[in-house]
Amino acid sequence: MSTNITIDLPVDYRYRLYDPVTEFCSLYHHSTAVVGEQLYIVQGYAQYIRDGKRKGAGNPHLRYMDTNQRIPVARSGQFISVSTNKTQYPENVPQTVSPALWYQANTLYLYMAMGGTVNFQGLILQDEDLYNPGSPKEIWRGSTVFEDKTDFTPKANIFNKWQAEASGLEDPTGMVVSRNTYWDDSLRKGYIVGGWVDAITNPTDSFLIWDYDTNVWTNSSLPWGRSSGNGIMGSFRINDRLVHIHVGGEVNGVYTPMNTARIYDSETQDWYNQEIFGEPPIPRGDACTAIVAAPDKSSYQMYMFGGSESGSKTARYLGELWVLNIPSFTWVLLDDSRGNFAPGARSASSCNILQNHILMIYAGKKAITAGQAADCETNGNAAYFMDLNTLKWLETYEGNKTKPEYCVPSPVYEVIGGNKDGGAKIIAPPDGFNSEVLATLFSINGTRVVNPNPPAEPSGTESISRNNNNTETTASVPTGAIVGGAVGAILLVTLAVLAFIFIRRRNRNSKIMGAHNDIPVGGRTELPVDSEGGSYDQNLTAFKDPRAEYSGFYQSTVLGAPTTQGVYIYELPTAYGYSNTGVNVPEPMPPQDHGAENPTSTQSPDHELPLPPTPPGVPAPEYRNQS
Repeated sequence: MSTNITIDLPVDYRYRLYDPVTEFCSLYHHSTAVVGEQLYIVQGYAQYIRDGKRKGAGNPHLRYMDTNQRIPVARSGQFISVSTNKTQYPENVPQTVSPALWYQANTLYLYMAMGGTVNFQGLILQDEDLYNPGSPKEIWRGSTVFEDKTDFTPKANIFNKWQAEASGLEDPTGMVVSRNTYWDDSLRKGYIVGGWVDAITNPTDSFLIWDYDTNVWTNSSLPWGRSSGNGIMGSFRINDRLVHIHVGGEVNGVYTPMNTARIYDSETQDWYNQEIFGEPPIPRGDACTAIVAAPDKSSYQMYMFGGSESGSKTARYLGELWVLNIPSFTWVLLDDSRGNFAPGARSASSCNILQNHILMIYAGKKAITAGQAADCETNGNAAYFMDLNTLKWLETYEGNKTKPEYCVPSPVYEVIGGNKDGGAKIIAPPDGFNSEVLATLFSINGTRVVNPNPPAEPSGTESISRNNNNTETTASVPTGAIVGGAVGAILLVTLAVLAFIFIRRRNRNSKIMGAHNDIPVGGRTELPVDSEGGSYDQNLTAFKDPRAEYSGFYQSTVLGAPTTQGVYIYELPTAYGYSNTGVNVPEPMPPQDHGAENPTSTQSPDHELPLPPTPPGVPAPEYRNQS
């Protein structure tokens, strides 16, 4: 069923083999899934190192880690196992970047779909005769169960075989690569938001949904236009509905500010905009995210780590940890990756939650700017662990000895109210939700808020301020007044009006996004201006014009004979197993000097936001131009 391409090989191809463990340098734009306490890692861009020289290629190996173990950060590479058995992870598994990787609990299968088809300079072969660029008409299925084993054991290294299945895609849709994907077990559907098609050259406005029960894809258009799939997206269930919250990334050719959330509601099957408050992160792409609910579900924390400022080669890589609080839709900066055990600035990492409160960052491109080659992970140590309860980067992750309880961090509940167990007091944005649908969707414990601070009305009622519990209360005002109190009443009204004007002015200045005439903190990223001029709103409309449903973009890449400088990556022999808990553990790779490492933080001391990106001629994201 798979599309394979025969390649003429050089005579000395065996000399070109790279060891996936001892010669491992870095990995990014990979995909991960946590099943139980096991982390699975597939695909992506990899760099390998030999004799002090690095070479970029692909990741044709299935990597996995048992997170039940005690894992020191300084030796985390020793806890990654690599399956080299072609029977279990065949040579014709597509070689892609950022595919959708979904776990379906009732079948115990991982499903891998779509992904970016890239012609690496170094190629990415597992077999000397085959290369599979992938097809949108198939989904790969891999069992997470080890044959004849009741317990997970890396020593077994005998996964059930991965195999391709027809995906039921009727239209000749191209391969789509997007970091904004999600699997919902309740609906048994997989979601892919935006991305790139046509061998990663064209952004798309597609919103793809795969229905497991019918094995059919549906494709609709995103209302905001073409999205590169490199923004952040958090998905979770609330009030028996699935919600996707999409922020930032490259949209219609520009990196958008982080002050607007695009929200999908599974019940109405529509998208809505919601303003975000608090001092925002700078615009970025390729950050990773994870969501945790407060113990009482009075709030949800959407954690965001890293990313890059834009797709240009001079864009800085970022190392901050932010949290978007929901339903207050407020940003809070938690950490800037300082410390001995922090991951530092990097892009295209993966984020996963372990034991309900351990944020695991795995791999990613570690560099100062996007145009630089990735710095190597020391001895392959690419796992980092943040305890969200204490907001400390851990020297050692204690595995299953870690108590699986999440506490709302103090910097969060100091903003939204409540305590470590929840009890959030701010359960709506400062100016309320933008629509009745969102107010219902994000209602907490039956409390539904549209606008907690409506304008004053001559109705003889008063609303509580935004600093209180954001619930609607009214109190009657006496209609009669004695003449002797008239002067005092006028004075009180005058003071109240002055206070109201002061507070409104202060709040307006502190908002991140207001009306179109308001300029958010740090400047606003404008859409490209057409040759005829035109306002922001006119250009917004022009650049949101959705294209027709894409079709026929995908073309298989026929690879010719390599040059003498070409480097091929092959699967190692099955006999050379990589169980890092057995006797075949290779010696750790000595530290390599690859130039200046990235700083522990790329955030400027004064936290000044950079100028917005220049829209015309926006460079392609770095993963479209590998060298």
